[in-house]
Amino acid sequence: MQTAVSYGRVSTTTQNVDRQQINVEEFAFTKGYEIEKFFSDAVTGKTHTLERSGFQQMLKFCQTQNIKTLFVSEISRISRRVSHTISTVETLVEEHGMTVHIQHPSLLSFSPDKKGQIDILQKSMLMMLSLGAEMELTYQQSRRLEGIAEAKKKNKYRGRIKGSSYSKGQLIEKHPDIVNLLNHSALPDTKIAEIVKKGLSTVKRVKKAVNG
Repeated sequence: MQTAVSYGRVSTTTQNVDRQQINVEEFAFTKGYEIEKFFSDAVTGKTHTLERSGFQQMLKFCQTQNIKTLFVSEISRISRRVSHTISTVETLVEEHGMTVHIQHPSLLSFSPDKKGQIDILQKSMLMMLSLGAEMELTYQQSRRLEGIAEAKKKNKYRGRIKGSSYSKGQLIEKHPDIVNLLNHSALPDTKIAEIVKKGLSTVKRVKKAVNG
């Protein structure tokens, strides 16, 4: 059997990535591949792969082990932003010469053509898949805001009580993107706040929680 790697993502540390790993291993087996190593991140789909420690470890592992095939359960595991998804897959295929297999939907694959690029048909499919993932995110956010608005009408939504605060564990769980950058970079707090588009005070509170 040929060797490949796989990648999974969940939004929070309380979610389990095991099902993604099992599904992808089974999918790879049908293609004649054995998964050498599974990598994962617990970050939101809006977090760019450049800011994900698991994804970057996967890329480095592939380079050192000369592995050219990646399996992912669905396109949203890479990203829920069209621009992020396209740039990430293009980098994998065109810069690293890798083939990316997506299990859902339709068992699609993206691989370099004779010029080492993604052909126009593959790129069109990638764009449609990416758009679907981002539309799903937008729909989820819209439903959440509708739910909050409805709860406010019924005086059932108060948000966080004024003067209250999150526990250390709640802060870490609520801001996995900040935790990821704190643990895997030497960036200043101001730069982290800029990257994740959150307040500097939030970054400092999370940093204090991480350092315990």
